[in-house]
Amino acid sequence: MAELREVDGFLFSTEEEYKNALKEQKAVVYLKKQMSGKDGKSILKVYNQLLEQKIFKTEVGYAFLHDINVALHRQPKIAESVINPIPVERAVIKETMTISNAEAPEEKPPKVIVKTIQANSSKQVKALRIVIIVLVVVIIGMFGITLTSQTPTIIDYETKLQDKYAAWEQQLTQREAQIKAKELELNID
Repeated sequence: MAELREVDGFLFSTEEEYKNALKEQKAVVYLKKQMSGKDGKSILKVYNQLLEQKIFKTEVGYAFLHDINVALHRQPKIAESVINPIPVERAVIKETMTISNAEAPEEKPPKVIVKTIQANSSKQVKALRIVIIVLVVVIIGMFGITLTSQTPTIIDYETKLQDKYAAWEQQLTQREAQIKAKELELNID
């Protein structure tokens, strides 16, 4: 049986897990120094970056992320809705097979359970669809207002302005003709 090694209160059975845990322990110590004295919003940014980059893979890192998560939930200025849950990338389940006494017990390869983020992504997809539908309705409404409006738009402003001046010119020409006709009647030069 492999020798168990401890890192931050966690026992690791393989050399690889132990080395990864030591690396993460160093990263945790460094991050704690960097985050000390920072406000909640700065810590939230670091927390979200750590989640996005998926830096931590062992229980040491997950414990650190959990501590940050708990601390962020205690911050009154930070809404709980902006604090993302910690996606667990792996959980190893060891199963043993019951085999006859003649054969040595054989381990199945460990099953890796991946917590999918489909629930979150489906919520995001629904939200995006709603936003797209609202934007399409707004755009259609804008076109409807533009088409039914009597005020000139920038597209047909010049044409409407020319038509307006042409009508004025026609009215002036008619009045001028009427004035000339009255002058002739009254013999005024």
